[in-house]
Amino acid sequence: MPMEWIRFSDLARTYGGQSVLSGASGVLRDSQKIGLVGRNGAGKSTLLRILAGMDRADGGTVVRARGARFGFVGQDASEGAHGSLREALESAVSAVLEHERELRALEEAMATANESDLERLMVRYGQAHDDFERHGGAAMPRRMRSMIAAFGFGEDDLDRPLREFSGGQRTRANLARVLLEDPDCLLLDEPTNHLDLEAVRRLEDLIISDRRAYIIVSHDRYVLDRVSTDIWELDVGKVIDYPAPRGAGAYAAFVAERQVREEAAAAESERFEAERDRRLKVIAELRTHGSHNYAQVRSREKQLAKLVAPEGPRRRARAIGIGLRSSRATGRSVAISVDGLAKRFAKPLFSGLRFELVAGERLAVVGPNGAGKSTLLKILASMIKADAGTVTFGSGVAPAYFSQDSSEALPPGARAVDVVAHAPGITPQRARSLLGALGLSGEAGDKPVESFSGGERRRIMLARLIAGEAPCLLLDEPTNDLDIDSREAFERALDTFPGSIIAVSHDRYLLRRIADRVLSLSPSGWELFDGGYDAFENRDSKGSLDSAQVDERSKPEEAVPRAPLSKNRRAQLEADCAARELEIEELDARRSEVEARFAAPGIGKDADAIRAATSELESIAREHAAAMSAWENAIAELAAFEIETR
Repeated sequence: MPMEWIRFSDLARTYGGQSVLSGASGVLRDSQKIGLVGRNGAGKSTLLRILAGMDRADGGTVVRARGARFGFVGQDASEGAHGSLREALESAVSAVLEHERELRALEEAMATANESDLERLMVRYGQAHDDFERHGGAAMPRRMRSMIAAFGFGEDDLDRPLREFSGGQRTRANLARVLLEDPDCLLLDEPTNHLDLEAVRRLEDLIISDRRAYIIVSHDRYVLDRVSTDIWELDVGKVIDYPAPRGAGAYAAFVAERQVREEAAAAESERFEAERDRRLKVIAELRTHGSHNYAQVRSREKQLAKLVAPEGPRRRARAIGIGLRSSRATGRSVAISVDGLAKRFAKPLFSGLRFELVAGERLAVVGPNGAGKSTLLKILASMIKADAGTVTFGSGVAPAYFSQDSSEALPPGARAVDVVAHAPGITPQRARSLLGALGLSGEAGDKPVESFSGGERRRIMLARLIAGEAPCLLLDEPTNDLDIDSREAFERALDTFPGSIIAVSHDRYLLRRIADRVLSLSPSGWELFDGGYDAFENRDSKGSLDSAQVDERSKPEEAVPRAPLSKNRRAQLEADCAARELEIEELDARRSEVEARFAAPGIGKDADAIRAATSELESIAREHAAAMSAWENAIAELAAFEIETR
């Protein structure tokens, strides 16, 4: 029998009077790689923290294997971002260093010990040596160097403060630290957050080759398909297990099996209803025709009372269920033409970039973080200027731009319905219909935008995008903060959209579904590929490119020179960094104060206080994200300046 690392039964957890977990049960066995899925707010992160021993359940039991060590990586990349990268990694190997010091001390003691003490010291030395080897032993320095390289860090990164790293770098640092701890099994909460596609691929390969057990919370269906052996769906507080057939993509198999189970549940429910109706009619017939056999009537009533209704099909949270429309009929005319586009900040991003999209064509833009993907969309949306080159839209083609931080641009105090009805020709009734299709129905349309969660605000902006009916969509990570059901529904909406699309995304399921061509940006240049995303992924995974299928490539000699950053600009950036750091510290302090309110006596009975505190936390989170983004941009530009002036 495979070893059981964790067994949990009937877990219950309530927040602010709302049940999150209710009867959740499951078992994590040796070598299993569990993909934990569920809608936003279903309790996935809560369950993971309980299993890791970081939170406690209100009810139920958790049994962990004796002596087992669990590694946990949370979805908040800033969590634990203290000290330098070296200090973080050395904290992971502290057990090795401690056992090594103990071995040296025992060796010194044995050198001068008398015979009566020597035997005792030798026994202890053997135990300490076993502990030393179990935690990595003499191979640990090599493992540490290997881990640094595997996660894309150099020796010069070791003494940098973690707070200077980007979100993706901090995520990679957290993963490296936990893997160095060499736990028996790992619990990862959205481990691909902030990672570019290449980093995600490396993480997938690492998990696939690792024999340890994992539980992975993720909205990335590509990751779930590649690494999972089972899918756990967390729904209405319970865990439903879907083992994947050997050799099949776990998530795709889960979707198919869930459909089969729900159809069977619906059929069983119909059979129950039919049988109950039949028995009720028999009893009514016996009574109507004046039967004097009262014992027979009572017997049939008792039999009816013993019928147990099946659980029936589960009601799913409403996801996006509306199609996108374009204000312009498609043809083969050119929708957008890009010629000789170039842009750099502290370093070159791209140069000589050229492509054309005809009406109705879809282009996926991919590349590592910092390659210029979002910058390209901002240039196409006329939000920033290119250093060289031109962008020309076809007659009547006006693009609609959806940015990563679109929800941050929502006007404070505005009602959700007014934000959507801002589009020309959209009535309040149509706006409410769009919001309802996005799962924000009823009185939600009358709530101010700041009262919504991050995912809900993103849905408001998607409703506004749908309302605009633009002939060309510029989409920058449109599925961020959406749960899987809503991602799939949004993809179905894009399927019906007749206009052109240029999409930047790390969501490979989305790219696979919509892309006709792929534009790859990288520090070494740009390449434009014919064929969909699967064709690009297959070429890319082989490490070589079929030149016959590459439309165009950038030429290094076309790079546009730019003067180094001025000293005044450097001073301005340094001042901005200091101001942002102070702002972030103040926001952290405010967040701690608000979080303390949840521990106040009687808070669970005061719904208004809970709502006010929750709303304030979300507002602080928005301000914190904006401050971190501005700080990271300034740090990146300063770092590039230092490189240029060395």
